[in-house]
Amino acid sequence: MKKTGQMKEKIIEAVYRCRYAMVGLFVALFVVGIIFNGDAKIEYFLYPAYDDKTVVESVFPTSNPLVVLYRNEEEEKIASIVGEVAGYDNVKSVNAYATTLGMKLTQSEALAAFSTLAGDAIDPDALPDGINMEWAIGELYRSYLNVDPVPADATVELYGFAMYLIHDLQSDPDANILLKAFLNSDAVREQLNAADTMLQQGKAQLIGSEYSRILIDTELPKESEQMYRLIERLEAKLGKDLSDYYIVGDSYVAYEMKQSFQNEVNFITILTVVLIFIVVAVTFKSVLIPAILVLLIQCAIFLTMSFSYFADLGFYYLAVIIVQAVLMGASIDYGILYTSYYREHRRISDIKTSIGASYRDSLGTMLTSSSILFFVTLIIGLTADNPSMSQVCLAIAIGSFFAAFLCVVVLPGILATLDKAVCWSDVKWREWMEKRKQSKPKAN
Repeated sequence: MKKTGQMKEKIIEAVYRCRYAMVGLFVALFVVGIIFNGDAKIEYFLYPAYDDKTVVESVFPTSNPLVVLYRNEEEEKIASIVGEVAGYDNVKSVNAYATTLGMKLTQSEALAAFSTLAGDAIDPDALPDGINMEWAIGELYRSYLNVDPVPADATVELYGFAMYLIHDLQSDPDANILLKAFLNSDAVREQLNAADTMLQQGKAQLIGSEYSRILIDTELPKESEQMYRLIERLEAKLGKDLSDYYIVGDSYVAYEMKQSFQNEVNFITILTVVLIFIVVAVTFKSVLIPAILVLLIQCAIFLTMSFSYFADLGFYYLAVIIVQAVLMGASIDYGILYTSYYREHRRISDIKTSIGASYRDSLGTMLTSSSILFFVTLIIGLTADNPSMSQVCLAIAIGSFFAAFLCVVVLPGILATLDKAVCWSDVKWREWMEKRKQSKPKAN
């Protein structure tokens, strides 16, 4: 017991002697927290933490798509946009109506591509004697464009050309009779009908009643600086060439949330600080005490975010908001408890004695409460399979540790340094100070 008492006296003596250093430490920690708080990695999507996700991705590489919606009347501008965007780094593919079903084909290009897109409806070996695939495509171009001869550089839209072949060729009086007969056979007609369904479904996926789509497939992580730079570059291109557009995709959602999230957090911080400041100010009838306590807990929040930066941890955006609410609502109680005891003991004791008495009365409660909060959330954070629960609990655990450290180690030194200002609103303290002055012997 004697050794324990001596240890307590040494701690109290150290806190009293280092009270000015504690103020300096607090200022330093607050500055560090502010500097690195903004560099913390905030995540806007949670990814499954299961082994099967890794197995699936090892076989099927993940893709990160973006979809651009544009007005149908601006279709003529899309081919050039798609061509430029396809050249961006880390873009795997770009598809739109203008570069798939709506692409313009010459006869030679149609000869190479048409059979595949039409489901191999025209089998070269099944054509009548004297008719080959090149001749058939030439005849189709002649009747579709209604020109003879067909210029070598003449082009047709793939979808419109296919619809003519499937639906309108038989009723066209200028179409070749042999070609009509062949394409009207049961076997070929069945394949053409299947191709018709496929082509119309494909067009419906790309063309809407008012807006159409550009499909962009990238190989970048959803939340990465490279992806955000690609989005910025894409927005600049679309904003220059299109009058109206929308971008859809997980990465774009994260990008937009990143643009506004810090402002929203700042608003929540200011609102929380003001309301808690008012409550504590009314309780202590002081402006300085709530300022000290609110800044202390805000410092713990900044340090939590700074720790995530140095440890390369990503915090889910909801965890950031929850941590702020929990620390401001719960951890500030540690500071209120110690400050209440300190002001109470200062009514009858000097600064050094009041530090010791306040520690004796509040330390057990502060350590018990903060330890429970820290260890419970830490264990859940390290063991939970649910990513959102894990991140929220880890963030609370880190924040509660910093809050407890500041309240137990730093706060006593700050209150001792600012003793007169802290105690001035306490009428009983002022009465005690007046009696103490009067009790001092007057110099001769």
